[in-house]
Amino acid sequence: MSRALKFRFSIMMFLEYAVPGSIVPILSLYLRNYLHFDPNQVGRILAMPALAAIVTPFLIAHVADRFISAERMLALCHLFGGTLMLLVSRQTGFWPFLLLYFGYGLLFTPTFGLTNTVTLHHVADAKRDFGGIRMWGTVGWVVVAWGFGYGWLRVAGAGRVGDALVLCALTAFLLAAYALTLPRARIHTEKPKTFAYWESLKVFARPGLALLCVLTFVNSVVHMFFYYGMSPFLSQIGMPNNLIMPIMSIGQISEVIVLGLLGAFLGKLGMKTVLALGAFAQVARHVLFAFVQSPACIVAGIALHGFCYAFWFTAAYLYVDQHSTRKTRAGAQQFFTIIISGVGSYAGYRCAGLVAQHAAAGDTGHLDFTRFWLAPLIMSVAVTLTTVLFFKEEPPAPTDD
Repeated sequence: MSRALKFRFSIMMFLEYAVPGSIVPILSLYLRNYLHFDPNQVGRILAMPALAAIVTPFLIAHVADRFISAERMLALCHLFGGTLMLLVSRQTGFWPFLLLYFGYGLLFTPTFGLTNTVTLHHVADAKRDFGGIRMWGTVGWVVVAWGFGYGWLRVAGAGRVGDALVLCALTAFLLAAYALTLPRARIHTEKPKTFAYWESLKVFARPGLALLCVLTFVNSVVHMFFYYGMSPFLSQIGMPNNLIMPIMSIGQISEVIVLGLLGAFLGKLGMKTVLALGAFAQVARHVLFAFVQSPACIVAGIALHGFCYAFWFTAAYLYVDQHSTRKTRAGAQQFFTIIISGVGSYAGYRCAGLVAQHAAAGDTGHLDFTRFWLAPLIMSVAVTLTTVLFFKEEPPAPTDD
């Protein structure tokens, strides 16, 4: 891959992750402290894009594979998704917010798989190059955290947290325009001989990939506890609003570093060891959150995010890619996106909302965060042990390029 092409895909990743980076870290705080929804309602709203992700990715993959190039589909999803986010930003009632946010999720969630597909269609050596390109998505998340959190909220006032939703929409519009400039991927126009997604689903018939799907589902549930609980957690211990997103971005800064080194780790340690270390990082961070809770240890737990995300989720995407062919790649990536951003995220946010409701301290609005973080700690221990004891790497699929 040429440097110019790598640079273009890096910009795409930067914008792609700046879109959710503008709202995901702060949305639970906005819903709890500014719209005054109860913990269970917050969990239901946060789960809406994940529920939507169960519905749309296979349709998007089918269209992107056979009728329209993936980068054109990416542009359409962000154009209409940004429009819905503008409407979401004006809502104060629970049901209007929930329904519009669900609609936004229908359009936005498939874009994660689409950006992976756009990139992997042009990358000759995914293990070598993909981590470095995907790293710029994390940079986008960090930049928007500091620009909005430390910059805008500091100037406009800490009460302007809801402006994050408008920023999310504007960034989506920018990416929609940029996606139209990307090189077009090859479209497979031939009529499939079997059910449209059967070939992609057969990728996951191997025992190792089937187990990886189950473990990724559980790890996705664990991951959503972090995004549900961290901004209210920091607020409850007295952190100013304009510092919450920058402090949370420490996790993304570590992710940039780890993603940049992911190829080297995979080459030296192998896939199983990298996955096991990613799962163990989840254990370590939740021990710190649940039982230590000093400011320094909270920051250390946030910093482990890079290992939690890159060593599990990005590595798992690459493992799926190794077992896919060019014709099944988009479908396989979108199916795996359902596991991560769909079923797992939906279950994670709903579980986090129910646990938070149970951990609420009367009418004070505070949560018992020791009880809250204990649930993902138990699940992350189970993922780590299962990975170490039962996951086995399998040889990659033969190429059809």
